[in-house]
Amino acid sequence: MDSVFTTKKIAYNTIFQLVGKVVSMGITVLVTVVVARYFGRSAYGEFSLMQNWPALFFIIVDFGFNAVAVKEISQNWSDAGKYFMTILRMRLAFSVVLIVLLTLLLVLFPYSGYLKTGIALSLFLILTQGLYATGNIIFQSKLRYDLSTYAYLTGYIAILFLTYMCVRFNLGVIAVSLSYVIGGLLTFVFMAFFIRHTYPDIKYIFDIKIAKDLIIKALPLGLMFLFSQISFKSDSILLSVLPIPSFLHLNNNDAVAIYSLPYKIFEVALVVPTFFMNSMYPVFISKYKQGPKDLAYVFKRALFFLILVSIFGSLAGITLAPYIINILGGSAFNLSANVLRILMAGLLIYFLTQPLSWLLVTLGNQKVLPKIYLVSALFNVFLNFLFIPKYGFYASSVITHLSEFIILILLFYNARKTWREKYA
Repeated sequence: MDSVFTTKKIAYNTIFQLVGKVVSMGITVLVTVVVARYFGRSAYGEFSLMQNWPALFFIIVDFGFNAVAVKEISQNWSDAGKYFMTILRMRLAFSVVLIVLLTLLLVLFPYSGYLKTGIALSLFLILTQGLYATGNIIFQSKLRYDLSTYAYLTGYIAILFLTYMCVRFNLGVIAVSLSYVIGGLLTFVFMAFFIRHTYPDIKYIFDIKIAKDLIIKALPLGLMFLFSQISFKSDSILLSVLPIPSFLHLNNNDAVAIYSLPYKIFEVALVVPTFFMNSMYPVFISKYKQGPKDLAYVFKRALFFLILVSIFGSLAGITLAPYIINILGGSAFNLSANVLRILMAGLLIYFLTQPLSWLLVTLGNQKVLPKIYLVSALFNVFLNFLFIPKYGFYASSVITHLSEFIILILLFYNARKTWREKYA
């Protein structure tokens, strides 16, 4: 009976996350269409960079605190308020410092003044994403992603409305990018409201001991997320500064635009394993306490589901790539179709690395994760430096998969080794 209830709860939360993400990504797609078609391909390239800079560095603020906090709160709910307030203050401080440092760093990049201004203002997305992640600590611990989704959708509805106003008054892509900052702030306001009214027993206290403990425990995950994000987001930034091969007949902004459009679709596909594992992680912890047999059973079921979904997603993406690109960007983005095909062909790799990563965390061997993802990040950046000037975004697409495949091999080896040591 407990197994049936757990399965239903996982399905319920996963569905809510997916519905929320489908709607939010639907709005993002609409924004993409508007920027690409109304403001033009080059402007879309600028808009993508405004979004990619904070996306690359937000992970420093996230730093894996949620995984540690959820594990602790799941075992002792009375500490929920301490973890929430401590992480909130830490992320606020980290966000402010990071925004200032990155704004100064922008001076060194060969961007136009307009683009630098847009990126600097968009860096406040680091703050809003940090607030959103902090609110999710409570919802993830209680498997109440429905409340998180309601707040999330409210923010995205605001983004859609603000984008419409930007187009109507021709305010430009900086204003469109800023609409995400405003939407993010609104999301956190609603999250705070839901937390306050659903869990009135929570007492919010900043605890310096918890702060120190969090940094120590989250360090492996934080570094893993950082290196993982470098592999995923650095290619767009490298495309914006490295020479683009002459056979593409594109400038840097256009090359970023051609690559970013299919990559956005690829990211939509990757939310499936991410959200599924968000719901599975508390279950992994629960089954871990019950013994290896229960944990192995749940892990294998999760793996089987993700394999099936990834195969279906790859086939659909490869087949529909030209039609999807034509709908979103029009003829100016024709080169994006083959990029999308390359990206969607490798879905299976990413759907396998997610559960293996969280299995290692559950088994308490997260200390190996930074090393694994560091190897991948260095490999990714090095090859992009080497091959972008020769093959442009086609090279970046293939290198993305090669980097993730290295992660998969190393994760499998370490997960197998850890399991044998744990249950020998």
